[in-house]
Amino acid sequence: MNQFLFLLEAGAESTSGGFTQIIILYAAIFGVFWFFLIRPQRKKQKATVDMQNTIENGDDVLTNGGLYGKVVDRVNDVYTVEFGLNKTVRIHVHKSAISSKASADVSIESDIDEE
Repeated sequence: MNQFLFLLEAGAESTSGGFTQIIILYAAIFGVFWFFLIRPQRKKQKATVDMQNTIENGDDVLTNGGLYGKVVDRVNDVYTVEFGLNKTVRIHVHKSAISSKASADVSIESDIDEE
């Protein structure tokens, strides 16, 4: 009977060491995921929100749909954005639909080198 209890105690010690190692391994994997995936995404999201909060009238913006426009008015979280050259197309856009401050590059460049 004593031998059986001794074997159970020895087995319990080895499994608790294995359990601790597994917990440490999972913590290390979570730390790697946090450092390489979650943390950079949060920094990018914070930068985007800060940019969206600093938009003022007259800023050129790029929407999530790929449209370039100029902000002409702001009411709370809704911007009135003017699209096109004729200045008559005005659309109300929520601030979360603005991806960046950017102006359209409509210049024509030649890719052919003249010799």
